[in-house]
Amino acid sequence: MPHSAESFDSVFGDRRRLMALVHLASAAALILFVFVHLMRGCCMALTVVEASLALLTLVTWRYIRADGSLVRVEQVLMVAAFVLFSSLVLLKSIDDTGIYWVGGYPFVAYFVQPARTARYWVLMLVVELLVVVGIEGAGWQLTAYSESQLLCLVALVGFYWMLAHIYKSQLELHQRQLGDSYQALSNEQERLKIILDHSPIGIWMVDGDRHIRILNQTWVKWCGLSESEVCQAADYTDLLPESVAVRARELDDACLAQHAVHYSREPFRCADGVMRTLDMIRVGLHDGAGRVVGLIGFAIDITDQLHAQEEQQLLERQLQHAQRLEALGVMAGGIAHDFNNLLTAIQGGIELARLEQGIPPALLESIETMDTAAQAAAGLCRQMLTYSGKGHIAPECLYLRQVIEELRTLFEVSVGKDVRLSFYFEPETSPVYVDKSQISQMLLNLLINASESMPEGRGGEVTISVVHRQLLEPLSCHFTGAIPQPGLYTCLSVEDNGIGMDEETIQRMFDPFFSTKFTGRGLGLSAIAGILKSHGAALQVESKPGKGTRMQVWLPSCEGVTVTAKRPEVEVSRQYSGRVLLVDDDPGVIHVAGRMLGKLGLQCVSAGNGRDAVEIFERDPSFDWVLLDVTMPEMDGAACLQALRHIRPDVYVAMSSGYDADSVLYDSSVQPDDFLTKPYTMQRLREVVKQAADAARPDGA
Repeated sequence: MPHSAESFDSVFGDRRRLMALVHLASAAALILFVFVHLMRGCCMALTVVEASLALLTLVTWRYIRADGSLVRVEQVLMVAAFVLFSSLVLLKSIDDTGIYWVGGYPFVAYFVQPARTARYWVLMLVVELLVVVGIEGAGWQLTAYSESQLLCLVALVGFYWMLAHIYKSQLELHQRQLGDSYQALSNEQERLKIILDHSPIGIWMVDGDRHIRILNQTWVKWCGLSESEVCQAADYTDLLPESVAVRARELDDACLAQHAVHYSREPFRCADGVMRTLDMIRVGLHDGAGRVVGLIGFAIDITDQLHAQEEQQLLERQLQHAQRLEALGVMAGGIAHDFNNLLTAIQGGIELARLEQGIPPALLESIETMDTAAQAAAGLCRQMLTYSGKGHIAPECLYLRQVIEELRTLFEVSVGKDVRLSFYFEPETSPVYVDKSQISQMLLNLLINASESMPEGRGGEVTISVVHRQLLEPLSCHFTGAIPQPGLYTCLSVEDNGIGMDEETIQRMFDPFFSTKFTGRGLGLSAIAGILKSHGAALQVESKPGKGTRMQVWLPSCEGVTVTAKRPEVEVSRQYSGRVLLVDDDPGVIHVAGRMLGKLGLQCVSAGNGRDAVEIFERDPSFDWVLLDVTMPEMDGAACLQALRHIRPDVYVAMSSGYDADSVLYDSSVQPDDFLTKPYTMQRLREVVKQAADAARPDGA
């Protein structure tokens, strides 16, 4: 049956025990009736029925205690009840009072059976009573009761039947609704448990005595305790370390006192030893009367989020630093370019002045002073161009140890007497392809910076080392310059035991004129950034306040590089002839360069921009060669060079710029025959003139 007695065990409680008590009560009542009948000495047939039924109820009671089927017990009980109540009508009872008990049969049926089954048992009794009424009406005296008494009994049974059916139907409806609600609640609890246990958020709920009521698996994993252990604890804070327990109690009390959502961020060392940062959310729980009954808490692990934010901030700082250096580099390169044009005129004028005869000694001394200042300014321009990554480099394949040994005396003088200088060279290091002067400048700057980091009056130690590194995979640490890729490297390190630097200082150390000692004196370490860029090298900085600093330059090792041959010596006294087209947008450069070329025996025709130069060359393409500036308005040097070669493909063109040739001509499809870096000397210009003259000779000699 879909709604058998066993299906409502959860509603009635322990139905087996209840049925056992009913059988004992029934047996006791039947035995009492049997005793009364025997005392009165009457109703022997009914006495036998009652005694038999009493024995049957005792047997079924034992059957119930032996875990027998309750459905079978119920069927036996209904049969016994039908027999008993039929006997009360058909058999003689004490003073014919047995009929009075028949009215209770519907209640017995509906107590034992569900409504849909009990009605058939009651209907059987009603049909039996109607049959007896018919027999009595036919004049066949079957019972001790009259026809009218039996009809009244039928009406009474029918009335109680209706009441019992209505009550039991309502009860079963409520039982079904309660059962459905219980099942739905059970399903919701199961789904909620799955959600809680698989949530990455730690969730817990405690009552007013801090006894855990809910604890999901995330918290179980974090704290390393089983759910049963935690739930059995009288106070969950007793399971925590003392410092954590005190903090937890403070936060719980603060949440309950505020009567609002309480937020906090706490470090928590989990059972796996990992220190996690948790965002804690506590919400107080209240009953219908507004009384505090506990709280529910949520713990969100934001450790990875914080690490990601730190990495993002680091990347943003690196990007901002790179953008700042790039902006400063563009500015420095532009200033150096314009300044080189001025220096070309200044140094050219100085060299022309030297060529004059009969110069008084005092004036010659002034000229030398101006020349020294101009060379210093040219050196500053080279540093600015190096910083911007557009400096002129002359790389060659050499060993760093040899460079350091040649500069050892200079290094010892530069660091001062209070600083002890030591060297370490790993044997069998590979050569590197570098500009010797720029690497020397970088090393000297690093060395001076290290010596100046020593505390006043204490001195210290600086170590220069050269080691060999085989990189198998890219490094994750921060670098200035290029990021080292897998390959062979020679590492140049400068390490000191000075005051060290904090993160903010490291971020600014390559800014021009930045210094922690006194007002910035120049480009300093900022020039190193340009040197690194021009050599494809990387600088790794390791420093902490009070722990010293270690700067390690990663230079790609030299493998299969051909060394550029040196330029041949040029005869100073040799004179040349020919016509030169001189193109430059700076009038000072045109004036000085024209005079210098004139001193070498050449005739010059000048143009102030590339467009004018092309027009002049179209009218007269017979120039022996062209000295062409790179950066000009209207038409730059690269476009002008292409136009000139289009007019006369064999024309010899030497280009001139304050920038390095590789920096200004890297994307040009047409290359010049020679390149002259500003500011240039008379000797360097003479070399270019010789190359142009030799190229114009038919035999190529």
